[in-house]
Amino acid sequence: MAVDPDVVARIDATLLPQLDRHHLRLLVHCLDSFRAMVPSKDGGLPDAASRRRWCEQQPLVVEDPTFLRSLLLQLEGAGQQLSDLAKQLNKQPLELTLDDLITAAVARCHHQLQPGSNDDA
Repeated sequence: MAVDPDVVARIDATLLPQLDRHHLRLLVHCLDSFRAMVPSKDGGLPDAASRRRWCEQQPLVVEDPTFLRSLLLQLEGAGQQLSDLAKQLNKQPLELTLDDLITAAVARCHHQLQPGSNDDA
């Protein structure tokens, strides 16, 4: 599920706020990257060592140690979000689909817009 024009169009069609659509595109990209890192037979995310090895094989990343550290932190955060969603859906993280991510983003946005939501604080 690469972030190709069809994926971008589906995300944009959600009419989520711009920041939420951007976040959704980033999660899709991270999920795609996790799938490229190691072939997982169980659908689990690659471990930290596998993530680092994969990042170090990316020419633009390995040349900038500060960016490498930042990227690894971002992948950790995205991995946690994907794991949390997968757990809610009783799936493994790498089994998540674009529809799963869109549905969760739309639900989260609608929840935040509800009057009396505790997320306003």
